[in-house]
Amino acid sequence: MECQRCESPRVLDVNSKCSDRFSMWLGDKTYDGYVPEDIGIGGSDYMDFRYCLDCGQIQGEFPVSGEEDAFEEMNSEWED
Repeated sequence: MECQRCESPRVLDVNSKCSDRFSMWLGDKTYDGYVPEDIGIGGSDYMDFRYCLDCGQIQGEFPVSGEEDAFEEMNSEWED
C-alpha cells in the first residue's frame, strides 16, 4: 500500500484490542469507553488504522465530518 498523501510505501498498519479501556482528549474534554466507530481509527474493542511513517498521514477518508462541532456532538459521553 502507498500513502494516499505522499505515495510513500512506508505505511504502518496498527491493530490493537483495548476493550472498554480506550481514552481520548479533545481540548479540555475527555472520553473513556469503547473506541468510537465514526472517527476513522476502528471501533468497539479494536483500534485499526494505517499511517505513513514519512509524512504522518492517517490513511482513510477525512475530515470526519463537514460540520465544525459534529465530532463533539457524536460523542455524548464526553466529560469536562
